[in-house]
Formats: sequence, C-alpha cells, structure tokens
Amino acid sequence: METANALPISKDHLLNTCFLLFCLCMLDAIFTDLGIRYGHIEEANPFVRSLYDMNVIAFYLLKASLPILLFMLMHYMKPSLLIRNLLVVALIVYTFIIFIHVSWIIIVIAFI
Repeated sequence: METANALPISKDHLLNTCFLLFCLCMLDAIFTDLGIRYGHIEEANPFVRSLYDMNVIAFYLLKASLPILLFMLMHYMKPSLLIRNLLVVALIVYTFIIFIHVSWIIIVIAFI
C-alpha cells in the first residue's frame, strides 16, 4: 500500500491550489485594506504596514505577486514534496487569517 506522500499529484491540482492561494491572498488584502481604511484594524507586519502607508497599489501588487510567482514556479518546475507541503501550510495560514478577518467583521457589524 502506498502512502499519501508517495502518490503523484497532478500539476493541474497544484495549479488549482495555487489559484486558491491567490484568492485567499487577495481576500486578505481586500479585508486588510477595508479594515485599515475604516480604522477597525492595524497591519501587524511592519514591512507591509509601511508599504501600505506609502502606496496602497503597491500593497495590492505585493499581495498578488507572491502567489502569482508561486503559480509560475509550479507551472515550470516539477514540484517537490517540500513545495507541496509548504503550499499546504500557506493555505492553512491564509485560511486562518481569513477567519480572523471574518471575526472582526462580525464584531464590527455587531457593534454598529
């Protein structure tokens, strides 16, 4: 019997996973932008906060460029087990971040 790590994963599956990561990153960017604009949250990452303060478009470009770069790498390279595992970790982290954003949105709406 083969383990899950030994089973091949199709490149289409990995590219779809990269697209999901892109969507989560953009949701994070949109929620973060709205939260900062309306004074409900502050950006915790000092580098991203300074980038946001300098130029909001650059903030969005940075948020979009990282998953796009990963998407391009996955398209042209054979993904290793390490890359696949890091992709899963990134999805878990961004899913957690989206839940945090949704929770503060619920809190803000409840107190309006």
